[in-house]
Amino acid sequence: MVRLTSQACLLVLASTWLLSTATPADNSSAEVRYWLDRMARAVETLNYRGTLVHWRDGQMDTLRIIHRADENGIRERIYSLDGSRREILRDGNQVRCLLAGDEPLVVQSQLAARLMPSIPLNRLGSPESSYRMRLGGRERVAGMKTRIVEIHPLDEFRYGYRFWLEKNTGMLLRSALLDHSGEKLQHLSFVTVELGVPISDAELEPDMEEVSLETTLQDELPAGRVLNPYRVSFMPARLPENFSLVKAGSGSTAEDGSFEHLIFSDGLASFSIYIERASGEPGPSGRVESIGPVHVYTGQRDGYLLTVVGEVPRATVEYVGRSIEPTRPEPVIR
Repeated sequence: MVRLTSQACLLVLASTWLLSTATPADNSSAEVRYWLDRMARAVETLNYRGTLVHWRDGQMDTLRIIHRADENGIRERIYSLDGSRREILRDGNQVRCLLAGDEPLVVQSQLAARLMPSIPLNRLGSPESSYRMRLGGRERVAGMKTRIVEIHPLDEFRYGYRFWLEKNTGMLLRSALLDHSGEKLQHLSFVTVELGVPISDAELEPDMEEVSLETTLQDELPAGRVLNPYRVSFMPARLPENFSLVKAGSGSTAEDGSFEHLIFSDGLASFSIYIERASGEPGPSGRVESIGPVHVYTGQRDGYLLTVVGEVPRATVEYVGRSIEPTRPEPVIR
């Protein structure tokens, strides 16, 4: 079973980052798009290494990230510097989560995503978008000048964001996750960072080989296409506006066997659906748990455990989870 804990794999909760006192400025959507486009390009083209602080639920953790982007794709290593030993290793679409001892595995929507969000600019800021965006002020982060971008949700199915982007490269140096009233739910910020530096293979190798989870995902799907050749066993009958299926694949754990993994996104927020065979006596169905801003819906249907999890409001996972249906009589998982 893919299990939830507030301590394990904290590293993957790093897609949003500290609330600032800068006063937002009125500006055109073209200028905001320019900065968001630079942010998206930076993670695809820049090498960097740095130390991050991550705050959530009154707790602070320190993480180290090493990221290399070249002609062979993206390789990334994220590991904890305090608390339990945890590592995330990414090589293209292959992702491994390494944990020390018997600590349970956590899987959530950012597990197979890069640290920085990928935003389809043809959707954000358009009339049908679920966000309102504007450019904010200027601040220094980790000794570098940044420009602030503010993103406000227009419904109850997603959070708001504030991004601090490095002036010369557009690199995301700090991020805050905000509720509908603008209160900070979570932040992550570089305290030291080196941009455009050489990254060796040795820096990307893990220091631990204990409990692990592996997952493989297909590339983003073209708009309007169904999954092929990967067959989906279960799908939600409804989605919040502007969310769509962007990745799908399968994974496995040594202890619990295989599972299917679907990722849905509106271009900024995302959530995952995990599908696996249920074991033991059926537990409570339709239950929602939370770890700070991360919400998890768990249900069962036709002998399968269905988990919806993501850094999205409770309303989102409930809305989606209660609508999941089998796509055919015999699911893929054996």
